[in-house]
Amino acid sequence: MATTIHTIERKPQLVGDQPPPLLLMLHGYGSNEHDLFDLAEYVDPHLHIVSARAPLPLSWGGFAWYHLSGTPGRLVPDTVSRAEALTLLDHFVTSLPERLGSDPRRTYMLGFSQGAIMSLALAMNRPELIAGVIALSGYLDPAVVPPIPSPALAGLPIIQMHGTYDEIIPVAAAHQTQEVLRGMPVRHSYHEYPVGHTIHPDGLRQIQSWLTARLAEPPR
Repeated sequence: MATTIHTIERKPQLVGDQPPPLLLMLHGYGSNEHDLFDLAEYVDPHLHIVSARAPLPLSWGGFAWYHLSGTPGRLVPDTVSRAEALTLLDHFVTSLPERLGSDPRRTYMLGFSQGAIMSLALAMNRPELIAGVIALSGYLDPAVVPPIPSPALAGLPIIQMHGTYDEIIPVAAAHQTQEVLRGMPVRHSYHEYPVGHTIHPDGLRQIQSWLTARLAEPPR
């Protein structure tokens, strides 16, 4: 596994001398840092956008945050490489505000599929680093949730989206995540669309409005 995370960026439109908010994008299994980057043109131009490449190169091309076994719809995470990736991501996110000059109180995460799983896992373990999570076509694995939730989870905004016909990560996993998050002190919203393992156009509009609302409110 790589010990550093390669990124591509979109610089923000600065307003005065205030540090900009940051949106960190995490792609899914087998993809790369360019996969989600096109979404940058649809979100607030005042966001500094960073799209990260997962640390594990795959033999057939693309990258992963951790290894998987099983088959689509019944994928099994490798807990060792997932734990290593979570530690690496923790250090990476911690370092970003100082390195980029972004507002440390406004680091938002947008993850798709395996990237959503990683975003939710980091939010559960290090909520003080994150201002909000956009989890697309992923789920929260109960195995990564600490037995005693951090007080910093209180009020953390999480928006979750999933396709009813998702053939890679069944919608049942998203429903289970709903149930888990209902028992936590987070601000959770859920949206389901009649699509497979992808982002519905209405979901993009939800992302836009969710980010606009987050940027308009005071930092946590």
